[in-house]
Amino acid sequence: MLLEFLGTWLYLTLGGLGTLNQPYLPALTWGAALTLGALLGGQSSHLNPAVTLGMTASGQSPLSSLPGRFIGQFSGALVAGITLFGIAPSFTVHDMVVDVNNTNMDWAEPWFTVPEYGSTMYIDILTFTIAAVIFQMVFCSSSGSALYHGISLATIITIFGPSFGAGLNPAREVMGRLVVSFHHWNWGVFMLYDVWAWIPLAWSFSGCLTGALVYWLCVEVPKHVDTRKKEKTNHMPKEYEIPYTIDHDDHEVENLTVVMSEKPLTQKPPAAPEMPNFDKSPPQQLKTYFDEKETSPTAIKKFCKKNQISTPELEHYLARYKAVPVDHMDLGNGVTVTVKDVDESEEEKHR
Repeated sequence: MLLEFLGTWLYLTLGGLGTLNQPYLPALTWGAALTLGALLGGQSSHLNPAVTLGMTASGQSPLSSLPGRFIGQFSGALVAGITLFGIAPSFTVHDMVVDVNNTNMDWAEPWFTVPEYGSTMYIDILTFTIAAVIFQMVFCSSSGSALYHGISLATIITIFGPSFGAGLNPAREVMGRLVVSFHHWNWGVFMLYDVWAWIPLAWSFSGCLTGALVYWLCVEVPKHVDTRKKEKTNHMPKEYEIPYTIDHDDHEVENLTVVMSEKPLTQKPPAAPEMPNFDKSPPQQLKTYFDEKETSPTAIKKFCKKNQISTPELEHYLARYKAVPVDHMDLGNGVTVTVKDVDESEEEKHR
């Protein structure tokens, strides 16, 4: 309620003061005022009762916050009207106070909106509704961006005119007229032009509700359906990270991360690789040669060349003569071992 009050007060005060400056640029004036008010009110502020109703209807604002927002917005609009009375130029205030019969409405722009010259009721209803629909849809899709709010209002004023852009805020239309009525001591400003004031009030609310419904049907419903489809298919792979370490001969530890993709349950897990069997790997004559004769590097090379034994087969066979003490065993994820070279005495003992 406090944020809506402060944001609405700043927005309508700056916008009203901007109408008194020359040259008057309605799009820039009201767009910048809304942006600054939204920055003061915060990302979740609405600063407009019609927008609040639309956001609540679309589910983007909780229903419990509706009364507090309305109170803050209408209170801020009332204080903005009083502020304009206190800081507006003296001739504007004088014209407003003495014009009890509302004969010349040039002074009304800071406090409320009057119909454009030559407009008709049906055109005004259609224009207010379309402008409110567009404004509400942009508001719903902007995710609380103050800059987008100001740009959207400036665009609407550029397209439809200042009377329709500034008149989209029901709080301004009601409370501004209420401040003027207090100084006139009559309700004449509410009855002007065959009670024209009901058009911006009623059709701002109606257009924002329609815009919220269109946004919900075109954006929220397809998003919800797409989410439900993803939940049902269940074919999205999930990734898990499993850290483990490898100990090298030089005792350096390397940290690695394995990314595993979860496979569908219908597939069988891959079979574990078979451990090498050193007894069966080398040729039988090489095994017998090492068991029965004294060996030297030169004799081994000649024997392998004569019997057509490849170097990988020889290295594979010699690996079994290295001591492999098991430092740590993790039966769940694998085996971590440290391979150390034995000294010459132990090697001769093994031989």
